Amino acid sequence: MPKTAETKFVNSLFLTNLIQSQYGESEVKIKVYDVEPASADINDPYARSSMNRILIKYVSKENPTDTVITFVAKIKPTEGLLVEQFKKADVFDKEILMYKSVLPSMVTLISKLGSVIELSPQLIYSSETPSDLVVLEDLTARGYSVENQALGLTYDQSKMAVEKLAFFHAASAVMLSENGQVFTKFTKGTFHNEYKDKLSYFPDTIRTVGEIASELGIGQPMADKLLKLPAKTLQKVIESYESDFKGLKVLNHGDFWTNNIMFKYQGNELIDAIFVDFQNCVVGSPIIDLVYFLASSPAYDVLEKHRDELVFIYHETLVLLLQKMGYMKSVPTLLELQVELLKHGSLQVVYALTVSPFLRTRDAHNTPPMQPTLHSPNQSVDVKQILRAHAPNIVAQLKAYEMIGLLDWGAHESKIKGLMSRFQR
Repeated sequence: MPKTAETKFVNSLFLTNLIQSQYGESEVKIKVYDVEPASADINDPYARSSMNRILIKYVSKENPTDTVITFVAKIKPTEGLLVEQFKKADVFDKEILMYKSVLPSMVTLISKLGSVIELSPQLIYSSETPSDLVVLEDLTARGYSVENQALGLTYDQSKMAVEKLAFFHAASAVMLSENGQVFTKFTKGTFHNEYKDKLSYFPDTIRTVGEIASELGIGQPMADKLLKLPAKTLQKVIESYESDFKGLKVLNHGDFWTNNIMFKYQGNELIDAIFVDFQNCVVGSPIIDLVYFLASSPAYDVLEKHRDELVFIYHETLVLLLQKMGYMKSVPTLLELQVELLKHGSLQVVYALTVSPFLRTRDAHNTPPMQPTLHSPNQSVDVKQILRAHAPNIVAQLKAYEMIGLLDWGAHESKIKGLMSRFQR
């Protein structure tokens, strides 16, 4: 396959050195290799890097017969629409830091509990020259795979995902409590005041839902509520990202959804889940990951039947791990977690309308700009078509939210302004 500008450095010498350093083999001879896109689904318009799978057939002194291995290479773009955005953003630097330092530290901390828990693929190699590059193990070679985002995750898959998320969060909370400076690179997530001018997609999409409410089967009273939300959308979600949840802060994955979780089966038994794509990590309340995952990943019927159970499982696992790891600060109760989710219910509404329908399609071009520093303003998405396709589920979620008052935050603001205007001279 022809090499791109990003992959032209991949040659026999580079691969020989890679195998020698990684596996300690000598007299390595590359017989054939190929570079191909890892997945069309991964290479979406907001892709943070070029994803390629490197297939290698080689022999060595230790393995004289043909050996075939594969790696996955993530490469910072050197051409295309996002080159300038990459020059200004630090997302690639953050991911290199995650793989080289943060994730190994988390795994070491968790291993003190008595077992080794994998959180991510193994880092094989990283470099800033000749191109920003991360080479990772190919998890598919060990039987891991990504599920169909259009179908959503089963209950068992969702359960394992939140349990593994609790490991990730617990380890990071302990690290933060011991050294507050350990995650200084991860202070800005998707919703930050600095990115406000790049986040118009979110209020605009909510406004569109209100405007085509009748087409979606949404009644006029609810549509009126929806049309009051866009003016406060960004302020509300930024508040959620900056919230202090009873003093508990964790490192959030920041883009924790179906395509960034790989599952492994042994026969018909689900045995593990591993996370990928750590370029959007951010320190904050654990609801950042939890709400995003619940909105985007479990199948709709799983979400309807087991949402509270998944929150319970996450909390139970998190508390147990924090206690075992010697976390000295107070740990929020399950009731406090549920209250926190309600308190920041606006984040649930925003994700349900602007993220969930788009991440539940097979077309990666619909991916919302969860990394605003890399968002291309030229990207066009047929928002109305996707909203119409998911209308029944959108209406069902909105009705559930309305029953517990999660659609009233825009209306309350309007009422307050109306009361104030009555008494202004």
